[in-house]
Amino acid sequence: MRLMKEKDVNDITVKELVLKAGVSRSTFYRYYAQPMDVLRDYLQPFNDNNAHLDDEEDKKVYLRRFYQYYTSHSELIYALVQANKTEFLRETIYSHILEVFTAMMTNKGISSFLQKASVGLCVEILIVWIINDRKEKIEEMTDTVHNMVSVIERVS
Repeated sequence: MRLMKEKDVNDITVKELVLKAGVSRSTFYRYYAQPMDVLRDYLQPFNDNNAHLDDEEDKKVYLRRFYQYYTSHSELIYALVQANKTEFLRETIYSHILEVFTAMMTNKGISSFLQKASVGLCVEILIVWIINDRKEKIEEMTDTVHNMVSVIERVS
């Protein structure tokens, strides 16, 4: 974030990153190929047994934690939107949610198309919510998205 405040995210170099982080270039390249990979890794939320969501309450708990996690990173998300990195943001968050929800939705017989539509909905709502200064409470967001995804599941 400090570097993003100083310059465009596209202009941040590996040299600048390693100097700010206090690590060597070889350490950086051991884990990442390019600077944007650091952000991709940073935006991957909690990964503790979420892939085994079995019921509606599990899904709702996950959604609440999802919004809480990304709220704590709203400054970064807003900065990425301002830097025209919205597509990067969408892809990064989308891949994680899809990974989490796929098993549960597949077990319910929900088509791949509707799974992806549900996940896309979650991501778009998150981005718009953050851009609009998170006026709604996390609990409201959780309920809204949970209800919308439930409607999509019923359609299937």
